[in-house]
Amino acid sequence: MLAELWSLGAVQEIIVVSIETTTRRLDRLGPVPDADHGGGRAEDHLAAMVGELKPHVDRTLRTRTGPKSTALLGSSMGGLFSFYAAWKRPDVFGSAVCLSSSFWWADRWAIRHAQSGTCPSPRPLLYIDSGAACSALDRDANARDGQHHTRAMERALVGHCYEPGKDLHVLTFPGHRHDSTSWAARVAIPLQLVFPRGHG
Repeated sequence: MLAELWSLGAVQEIIVVSIETTTRRLDRLGPVPDADHGGGRAEDHLAAMVGELKPHVDRTLRTRTGPKSTALLGSSMGGLFSFYAAWKRPDVFGSAVCLSSSFWWADRWAIRHAQSGTCPSPRPLLYIDSGAACSALDRDANARDGQHHTRAMERALVGHCYEPGKDLHVLTFPGHRHDSTSWAARVAIPLQLVFPRGHG
């Protein structure tokens, strides 16, 4: 898909570094402990990315090293972590793509943090999205995809320091579920917003 976007002139040349997070996923990606699920070691994961992984990538690959050229992308808990990491280290990560983020984690910790915490400086570009059930009567959590949490995060960000359409993009995809098939179907959209051709 990246090759197709590049050949169509839709995005800059992008280097993708993928991190395996299936092992101890909740522990590594949760910013704070959740009462039911534990976790809370995201700070350690972020420190390893900033202190070890990114310097290695910058030494060994042809990269632009600044935050404007460095983005995070994740789904579900990975979306939550991407938000957390960009919010905490905007000097390193200038953008975060957060697909179907687990903003419910730890009694909506990230939403409450966005409402009350100091706005990051510089503000990272944020893309957040979710699927949504086609019927309000659908009680399947995977079909609803936490859309109400995503909208709560949007309200927190806009009420605090973000400007929609400028440094914040929030989209909803009716019929998209909380699964990899749905994320694959729409990931081309944020890639074009974060890495538009000719704006490197």
